[in-house]
Amino acid sequence: MEDPMRTLLPALMLALGLTACASQLPAGDEPLTNRYWRVLEINGQPVRGENSQAEPHIVLAPEHRAHGSDGCNRFTGGYDDAKGLRFSRLASTMMACPLPVMQQAQKFMEATTATVNYRIKGKNLELLDAAGRVRMRLEVVFLK
Repeated sequence: MEDPMRTLLPALMLALGLTACASQLPAGDEPLTNRYWRVLEINGQPVRGENSQAEPHIVLAPEHRAHGSDGCNRFTGGYDDAKGLRFSRLASTMMACPLPVMQQAQKFMEATTATVNYRIKGKNLELLDAAGRVRMRLEVVFLK
């Protein structure tokens, strides 16, 4: 009669090895909605963080509502993701901010207006224009 440990031990080792490998596989892509997307770049230029200003970000709610900050002003509006991604009816506050922040905020709004598609790679979101250029690069932030 064969020792049961001889067959059980290799099977157990294999199962443990597969479990260890599976836990090291890269996580899937983040969903588009219900995430806080922090802006990293606009038109290839790094976003500057001003301590006294809001962090530029976008939140896309599942009921096709968008809101966030361009770094100077808060905004709200709609979006359509049926064929790509398009923002619509964006309205924002009209705060005065230091000139570099105002310029960055203007580029933020221009990039959202030009967006017609998006691409998610892991925890990064890219907003693309009609020519396929990356207009804005964002990363997901998990709030505590």
